[in-house]
Amino acid sequence: MLLLNLFAIRRLDTKEAVGLYWAPDLETLWWMVEAIVDPDDCEYCVVDAPAAITWPGEVPAIGVERGEDDKSIEALSRDVSFEFALSDVLHCEIIKGWIQMPSAPEPGEEYPEILRELCGKVGDDGLR
Repeated sequence: MLLLNLFAIRRLDTKEAVGLYWAPDLETLWWMVEAIVDPDDCEYCVVDAPAAITWPGEVPAIGVERGEDDKSIEALSRDVSFEFALSDVLHCEIIKGWIQMPSAPEPGEEYPEILRELCGKVGDDGLR
């Protein structure tokens, strides 16, 4: 079973929300964020407490095939509720701080050492 970490991502300067990401490690997280925004402009927080995204009330079914004109996704997006640790992140009640995303490598360069270390890609001898 693959265990994933939950990360809250926001822009470094404006604190504007970028998203909530489930990823196995920081390398995967970096690539996921990079598909949306420049990771150099972001910071992350690990959500390491129980968290939930819920839909209180009546909403469409999930995990079912949808037609092209189905408005269910809009309804699910509109009626979403963030609970437990996700509510804490949204209301600035997190215990751990925000960490700036590691910088991207320049063409031809390796990943920054901090990214390789955090992703478990560097052994005691510095090689992997």
